[in-house]
Amino acid sequence: MAGTIICFGDSNTYGYDPRSFLGGRYEEEKRWPEILNAKTEWTVQNFGKNGRCVPYFLPEITYVCNRLEEWKNETAPVWLWIMLGTNDILHNPMMTAESVTDRMERFLKKLQECEEVKDGWIRLRLISPVHLRRGQWVEIDERCRESERLDDCYREMAERLGIAFTCAGDWEIPVLFDGVHFSEQGNYKFAECAMREMFESDQEEDR
Repeated sequence: MAGTIICFGDSNTYGYDPRSFLGGRYEEEKRWPEILNAKTEWTVQNFGKNGRCVPYFLPEITYVCNRLEEWKNETAPVWLWIMLGTNDILHNPMMTAESVTDRMERFLKKLQECEEVKDGWIRLRLISPVHLRRGQWVEIDERCRESERLDDCYREMAERLGIAFTCAGDWEIPVLFDGVHFSEQGNYKFAECAMREMFESDQEEDR
């Protein structure tokens, strides 16, 4: 049974194109959530936002919790795919994979307390983001290493919380010159990998 997938992420979900100096965005048909929406029977909604970090302060978390009532569907499955953590590591040199994971765990636990999640109306999937690489926005190798270490930290935490997990860091998604943002090819490849590894898994669980 087809349902809804909410893609909650940062600029790589939003579809930011770093080749534009004015904060431009890839065309709709070149963004991975919209590609999934076009190629599957599911309704895939893009809730990406440039610069978004893991929600940490109460107003940020409350915003997401309040959206759950709007997103839930009592007659069809709803999945909330969360892919965040890149900006936390990129913009704060004090952040480690462990500290980002602590923030994500706090956020996910708050979501698990919401009625829509507790009652099974909305199911959660945590996605460990594509790794940072050396480029115009990434000049310190340590930031790349911390983004790679996030995979194992997220995996262990997701298992502990009983949340579905996917490691997009294993997909070798092409990024552009800045070392952060997906290329057009990267968006297509991400959608293909998502259909193969996440989409089929979520369909199977909903049967």
